Amino acid sequence: MRKVAYKLFLLLVVVLGASFLLSTVFVLLIYFSLPSPEALKNWKPPQATVIYDHKGRPFGDIGIQRRYYVELKYIPSHVRHAFISAEDKNFYKHFGIDPIAILRALITNILSGDIKQGASTITQQLARNLFLTPEKSLSRKIKEALLAIKIEREFSKDQILELYLNYIYLGQGAYGVEAASKIYFGKSVKELTVDEAAVLASLPKAPTKYNPFRNPERILERRNYVLSRMLEDGYITQEEFQAYSQKPIKLRLENRYYGMDYFLDYVKEYVVEKYGEVILAGGYAIYTTIDKDLQEHARRVLERGIFRVAKANGIPSLPSDYYEAERMYKEQKVDIRPGKVLIGKIKNVLGDEYVVEIGQEEFRAEKGELTFEKGDYVFVRFYRVKGKLKWEVLPDLQGALVALDAKTGAIRAMVGGYSYMRSPFNRAVYAKRQPGSAIKPIIYLSALMKGYTQVSIVDASPKSFYDPSTGKDWTPKNYEGIDYGPVSLRTALAKSINTATVNLLAEIGFDLPMEVGRSLGLELKPYYSMALGSIEVTPLELTSAYQAFANLGVRCKPYFVVRIISLDGRVLEENGPQCEQVLPPQETRVLVDMLRAVVLEGTGVSASSIQRYVAGKTGTTNDYMDAWFVGFTPHIVAGVWVGFDLKRSMGKGMAGSKVALPIWIDFMSLAAYMYPQEDFPIPEGVVFVECPTPMAFVSGTESVCSPEIQKEKDQQDELEGIVDPEFLQETPKVKEVP
Repeated sequence: MRKVAYKLFLLLVVVLGASFLLSTVFVLLIYFSLPSPEALKNWKPPQATVIYDHKGRPFGDIGIQRRYYVELKYIPSHVRHAFISAEDKNFYKHFGIDPIAILRALITNILSGDIKQGASTITQQLARNLFLTPEKSLSRKIKEALLAIKIEREFSKDQILELYLNYIYLGQGAYGVEAASKIYFGKSVKELTVDEAAVLASLPKAPTKYNPFRNPERILERRNYVLSRMLEDGYITQEEFQAYSQKPIKLRLENRYYGMDYFLDYVKEYVVEKYGEVILAGGYAIYTTIDKDLQEHARRVLERGIFRVAKANGIPSLPSDYYEAERMYKEQKVDIRPGKVLIGKIKNVLGDEYVVEIGQEEFRAEKGELTFEKGDYVFVRFYRVKGKLKWEVLPDLQGALVALDAKTGAIRAMVGGYSYMRSPFNRAVYAKRQPGSAIKPIIYLSALMKGYTQVSIVDASPKSFYDPSTGKDWTPKNYEGIDYGPVSLRTALAKSINTATVNLLAEIGFDLPMEVGRSLGLELKPYYSMALGSIEVTPLELTSAYQAFANLGVRCKPYFVVRIISLDGRVLEENGPQCEQVLPPQETRVLVDMLRAVVLEGTGVSASSIQRYVAGKTGTTNDYMDAWFVGFTPHIVAGVWVGFDLKRSMGKGMAGSKVALPIWIDFMSLAAYMYPQEDFPIPEGVVFVECPTPMAFVSGTESVCSPEIQKEKDQQDELEGIVDPEFLQETPKVKEVP
């Protein structure tokens, strides 16, 4: 019996010895196969590329990781203590791994029957983030521990802590304590209070779960836990704990969407295409033309205006705030029946269909041209066809606003939709839409260049023209079917009379308008319907064309990047205005006077509420699918478009003056007053004559002004007494031209 026991004992010793030897060899092989931490000695994590506005103020940043590296000596001690208490209380005592913490976690997890507590030290977390994948496996844990030991042999504790505090992910796209401080609290890490430091130290464990913007109750509980750990570790007193744990968490809520901006995307696309993605991780400084204040103002007024239009016309609209839409979705009463419009959540996108979830129900709906993504909240309309319940996902009412410096072409504001969170598609740059009557100034300028004056008479009676786009005769009509007789060019443009404009085009021919269009960056087509905006343009393209009007024929190429500087101080590129005289200043100044008439006595009359010298033009397309207003002062030009991404009607009466112009006025109520009060300059060769009000003429043509103009004005005044002048405007019944 003793011999058997002895043999078993020897066998056990051999097995254990062999196991130990094999384990040692296995661990040594892993240890020597791991990367050397020496490379970290001169290494700094990638930093975000910062975007500045035209006044040199930080506007935002772009990058693979949003990070601003800060040396440890500039990080307050209470910030360091908060992270040490929360993540690794024995940081300054262990050698990379903490055997006591491992034992404590093991006991806790065994007693709970679940993994309730981890034991990774700060050094292990750094090793995992720098060199390993996030997979959960035994081999990874071994590698993590061995790498931590290696790092501890190469670096001091302070160096390790500095790397950790600059590398760790803290939610909202923020890497490191400086980026997180700016996003959550709007200040540098140097300015954080103890309670704010405890908030940041709460995040490495689960950045999404404890996101301060989304989960205020969870983060408050976690913050107070971190404060209690700081008390336990002797970093704060009992009195300080009581005071800090009672304080509310004050966040910079406007930073919830930090980095989510149409202009930032526009800059990012440009620099990545030109320099490659290396610029996103190089800590570059990009100085732009954007105005931080105007951009935020533009975002707000567009959002307000879209909701105002939607509400006035009964168009369902969700708030731009994603979390507010989420709340409305959860709180709505689910009553699925014909005639109801409910909020749904895009559960999945399968080919050409959306899978939409409403409560416990799921519906499949055609995507069509809609561009919603998984997780978006949408409106679903239910209706009945032949006794069967049907449904459709409704599009959002959308808009765009772009503003340029009239003298240089510098982009001062660019908003590509009412909510970046709901749709990052930049309509200001990429949405091709018909401009409607906003294209008409090109026709009238061409007539002026052919010797017409603004008091020249054109027949406004309806006539038929052959339309090669349809192969049929086409007869343009005016809004509400109103008929006119002979009218002056000034009145025809101010009142946006379609018949007069098409008849004028027939008189002057296609060649010159197409040439003028090309000089403004617009490609017109040789169809009569081009006089009413049958081409497609983007808001940026159309606003850029009007910039040349505001600048008396000097067109400046829109630009937005002024200077790019690398981390080592090299200037990669530098840009300035690129301007060229493309139109005659005399005739262009007369056109500006005619566009002033649009504001003073025409379809844009409400814009006269801006106490500045303002000119501009409304635009509306068939069935109210697009609404425009593009207007300018001598210093700034802004264009506004409103419509659906799908080409569908906004509803009867939703014309440019009703929809886009109020948004433009709201924007210019700030933008116009950022510049001095000045009239448009009068170039040599232009005179003003009382006719019967002051009107601009190219010198030598003013003799055509006659009493007949007063007679025409009296006739128009009489007509306006019968028909509401707000509706003497566009929306011709023109088929879309390819």
